Amino acid sequence: MRELKVRKNGNSCLLRWTYQEQSYSITWGNWDDSVEKARLEYLGKLIYRDCLVGEFDTTLNKYNLWLQGITYSGNGGPKPTESKFPPLVSLIEERLEETYNIADDSLIKLLNAYGKEIKTPVDAKAFMKWLVDARKLKPSSRKRYLDILQVVRRDLFGEIKVKIAEKPKAKPFTKAEVREILNYLKDSQYYSHYHDFILLLFNTGLRTSEAIGLQWKHIDLVKREIHIYESLGRYRGSSSTRERKTTKTGKYRIVPINNNVYQMLIQRPKGEEEDLVFTSPKGLPIDDHNLSQRCWKKTLRDLDIEHRALYQTRHTFASHCIDSGMTPTEVAAVTGHDVKVLFEHYLGSVKKPKLPEL
Repeated sequence: MRELKVRKNGNSCLLRWTYQEQSYSITWGNWDDSVEKARLEYLGKLIYRDCLVGEFDTTLNKYNLWLQGITYSGNGGPKPTESKFPPLVSLIEERLEETYNIADDSLIKLLNAYGKEIKTPVDAKAFMKWLVDARKLKPSSRKRYLDILQVVRRDLFGEIKVKIAEKPKAKPFTKAEVREILNYLKDSQYYSHYHDFILLLFNTGLRTSEAIGLQWKHIDLVKREIHIYESLGRYRGSSSTRERKTTKTGKYRIVPINNNVYQMLIQRPKGEEEDLVFTSPKGLPIDDHNLSQRCWKKTLRDLDIEHRALYQTRHTFASHCIDSGMTPTEVAAVTGHDVKVLFEHYLGSVKKPKLPEL
């Protein structure tokens, strides 16, 4: 049996699977609601686990009740008169067993520090208020934790909202700034080692973890293509300890190699298929945190260029692709973005639209 994946069904989210030659499905929430979609994705993991250990509820009653915020340990039958949830910490720890997420880990620490049971919506509001009063958390941090809590305990946290004021989006680097950065790195006494890596980021739009994990087997210099289907992501939040994973979206894509990247790659000593293309000076996987805090910050400061995160190389690439005339669909195929994200965040970010004179 394959793991369950959430699909789009009209405007709703759908789980569909087969167990012991019988087909089942559950429809839930709105497709555009990321919290509702995440809740159904989490339920899919619970159903998959139940099927593997022979505890699947063929009536689906257990799973429909869970979606409504009710935990039911029985196998079918009527709705229980009293429902008992495991502690919030236990529910989030179950998420961590599936996939490590630093936000989940941090939320567990906050719940332990809070030290009070959260059993009612009033308790839930009190916890969210504590995050403001005692921990002084920014709205963006509280929203991130609330999204997790609404997935695991929608009955308690479903009505709570955190408003976040929209901030100006970081500007992509101009072509002139990109040239300045690359020329500076090329001539740098201390950081020339990272010139090729950052040139790749600017010219391909790869996610940092994808570029760090790039192996020679992923590169076809004859066809001038980079094949992206995995990354070297952080292991339990550590930037220095990494594990090979699928891409963020789990999708395979082909990134064309332009002349800048081609000329750089053919001049690099080619290793074995499994060797990393880019490493630290000591031959280890690149630590993007150290790279950002030392090389990247100093480069922008010395050039008097407004600071933007290293990840903005990806934003810059996508923005200039669109400005060059590529369609959002074409850009998404190269970068692995959702087309909707490109429309919302990248269109018009490089070149302002010219308005008519009336």
